[in-house]
Amino acid sequence: MLNRQPGDRTLPTLITLLVLALLLMTFDIRAEGGGVIGILRTGTQTIVSPLQKAAAFAVNPVVDMVDSLTNVATLREQNQALQRRVAEAEAALVAVNDDLARLELYERLYELESTSAAIGRTVAQVIGRPPLEGALIIDKGTSDGIAVGQPVIDPNGYVVGSVVQVTPGSATVIPITVGRSHLTVAVGEQTGTVVPQIDTDVMRLDLDAEEPVAEGDQVVTSSGSVRFPSGYPVGYVLADASPTNDFLSTEIQPHVRPDTLRIVVVLAWPPDPVTAVTDTTTTSSTTPSTTTSVPESSSTTGGDG
Repeated sequence: MLNRQPGDRTLPTLITLLVLALLLMTFDIRAEGGGVIGILRTGTQTIVSPLQKAAAFAVNPVVDMVDSLTNVATLREQNQALQRRVAEAEAALVAVNDDLARLELYERLYELESTSAAIGRTVAQVIGRPPLEGALIIDKGTSDGIAVGQPVIDPNGYVVGSVVQVTPGSATVIPITVGRSHLTVAVGEQTGTVVPQIDTDVMRLDLDAEEPVAEGDQVVTSSGSVRFPSGYPVGYVLADASPTNDFLSTEIQPHVRPDTLRIVVVLAWPPDPVTAVTDTTTTSSTTPSTTTSVPESSSTTGGDG
């Protein structure tokens, strides 16, 4: 056992100090009016506050990143929706442009009809282009009144070529820029012929001329033509040229590029197709009655070849 020394006052002193401390704490608490709970709350807040700041420092970037990802997903969806709307608007614009082009085509056809109502015409669509031939296949044939020898123009009224072969549901058109056939034309008051050239769409113009021609002069079908009614535009002169011994030769650029055509117009010319076939075509014994061909001519004088 421990023996307490008579003069040892440590324990009583400790107890006295503890009591005084409690009294002082009680007095301080009452003086501030916070109560024990308030003191504990303040102490706890003091301890926790640094931890809260650390947690906020670590957690806030994560929260911001999640919010950013959510915003990105939302923006992506909105962007996709806008892209769909743009695609729909572009498709609608293409449809409108097609309608406008079709309307413009019909207006031109109507104008052609009104200016030369005496000549019947059939609108046809180009449905094929045989390779290496330069020909055009159209979706109208004998059942639509198409006959061999009839001239073909584009919706602007420019010369394209002639029908050379016909079936009940289709026809073959040879443009003026291929083959060896020539076309009787006029430049102003002077007449002559245009002839296709090999490996180019530029045509040669031969005129019985007393006057020069200038670059840009218009070349039209002549009244002496048996393949076309007169006055239809063929092309324009590419360079100035003067005659020599009443003869002039130069080049012209046709108005029409056959490889770009989608719609053509077949003219009922001459008005009597039977006479046209008799005068300008020959029938082969091995060819059906609905299929005839126009002989090509290398001549560059006289009427159409």
